[in-house]
Amino acid sequence: MLKRLLPLVSMVSMTLLAQSPAPVPPPAMAHAMPARPADAPEPKNADVIAYLGARKLTYGDFASWLKVMVGPRAEIIRKTPVSRGQALKQYLEIQVLAAKGQKENLQKTKQFQSTLAALREQCYARVLLDEDRPGGDGQKLKERAENPTEAEVKAYFQANGERFATPERFTARHILVSLKGAPGAGEKGYTDEEAKARVAKIQEELKAGKKLEDLTKDYSDDPGSKANGGLYKDIPFGRFAKEFEEAVRTQEIGKVGPPVKTSFGYHLILVEARSPRQEGDFEKVKDSIRKQMAPERKEKLTREYLEQAKKDVGYRDAAEDQPAAAPQAAPKAP
Repeated sequence: MLKRLLPLVSMVSMTLLAQSPAPVPPPAMAHAMPARPADAPEPKNADVIAYLGARKLTYGDFASWLKVMVGPRAEIIRKTPVSRGQALKQYLEIQVLAAKGQKENLQKTKQFQSTLAALREQCYARVLLDEDRPGGDGQKLKERAENPTEAEVKAYFQANGERFATPERFTARHILVSLKGAPGAGEKGYTDEEAKARVAKIQEELKAGKKLEDLTKDYSDDPGSKANGGLYKDIPFGRFAKEFEEAVRTQEIGKVGPPVKTSFGYHLILVEARSPRQEGDFEKVKDSIRKQMAPERKEKLTREYLEQAKKDVGYRDAAEDQPAAAPQAAPKAP
């Protein structure tokens, strides 16, 4: 919302936000702006970085300018040598061009005055909602967005209970005997009769004392589990075929159940564990909820702030003054 309210028209700041390479200065300016080493340490605020006649330009001047241009990202840019170098180069070019424009009395032109008027309006809006201005409306909105009451946090928790609950889960092993035309099998699967015979053969080996996990490499057609003994560990219900999960819910834990047919083929399933759904613990998640709520709250509070601002300044949409269109009469029957 704030970004839509306060677009930054400056081409300089747009370039910095995108971190695109700085434009190449004209040859006459190149000597005044020598390249700085990419790994140079950040200068101190009092360090002089250039001169405009008798005027000194300090690194502190640049830092202040950068904060105005890009806001919170200014510190990141300053701490990154390459980005800092690009931004500093642009700042110096702007200073040269601004001094040149002032020398040519552009401030007296109509174009300068209209541009300045438009930028002044943006400055009012931007400073009004600047989150770094002590005691300002922007700072107050930010603090309200990031500090909901305990009751508001609890209401959010209750309204979004599924998001914070631990779902019902299971751990199981299985062997899949795929059918022809089944998803992922194509023509490599078995006919229904062949699949049943193959399942019966596996069951005989299980009765003989072999473990299901040792038979998966030879018999299972499930590429997602055959290499690790057919294991699917700690899986939330709702991700597998309905028939498969019904068997996982009802089978005796630790024993291979009867064959289960799904759209993929026949499964022999060994359930190792089931864990019930657990409700979220409000005390454990309330701090993370505050962070999750912040963007949505900021959007809502900013909309409310704008609506109140409209009332404070007497704003009214011109469309409200237009008379309602008269309803058209129905056409007469011939």
